[in-house]
Amino acid sequence: MAYDNSLVKNRVTNSIIYNLIIFLIFFFWFIYSSFDNISILLLICFIIFLTIFTKFMIERKNGFVLKEKIMYILLFFIPFSLYVNVILFYDTSITIFIPFYSLIGIKLDHNIFLILLYFSIILLKLFGIKIFFSRNMKVLEEGRGDELFIFFTTDINYKKIIVLIIFFPLVAFIEELVYRSLFLSILTYYLNWDYILSILFISIIFGLVHYSTSQNWGHVVSTLISSIIYSLALIQLGILYPWIFHLSTNLFVLLFYYQGKKKLNLNLNLNKLP
Repeated sequence: MAYDNSLVKNRVTNSIIYNLIIFLIFFFWFIYSSFDNISILLLICFIIFLTIFTKFMIERKNGFVLKEKIMYILLFFIPFSLYVNVILFYDTSITIFIPFYSLIGIKLDHNIFLILLYFSIILLKLFGIKIFFSRNMKVLEEGRGDELFIFFTTDINYKKIIVLIIFFPLVAFIEELVYRSLFLSILTYYLNWDYILSILFISIIFGLVHYSTSQNWGHVVSTLISSIIYSLALIQLGILYPWIFHLSTNLFVLLFYYQGKKKLNLNLNLNKLP
């Protein structure tokens, strides 16, 4: 499928909204597990509902296909289910939530040696990606790779920079919360999977999800390796550090992609000279 700027722009907007909803759900979960304050829980429920309702009303004028109707039914069910949990707040036998602090990686361990070790591995991986881009210019010539990198390195303006500042940290943080902290907790605590098996399973899923965005098996292998590193860092250091590693990797790959495209355009312009 050819790159479509409007479709990717819509994908970025939707991704920000959906990730904000997920963030608010985790925030609800944190308050639910930590404080006896129902008013804040009700406020979060209302904000989630308002976010979904606003998006629904904006897209309603364009009409919905069956798939989108089902999606919005599920989305509206989220604040409703959270509201029910608030109403039943004092009945612990009915709640759908496990304690927030049971999640792997919530407690931090600032082990300098491990931080430097994982950061060094990340730097080696980034060095490998840099070499890949320098030796595989066809990836840039053919417009292959994640469409998000193409979007953020084409026709750069201040609006895209603002979106970038919001988008990359938010998505990296939510992916660490969901793919690493939540999934690892479920597999190890509640299904009694071994850590190694859990990490491999989650990393394979994480890699395959990225194939749907880039259609590139090299990208799948790269994200699979990254997921293993982030998972180990999450278990040993807490969620702050894999989030930093994840965000740094994404930003550096974006920089490499931008530098490669800039060099490619320069070469094309030089070839056009008489």
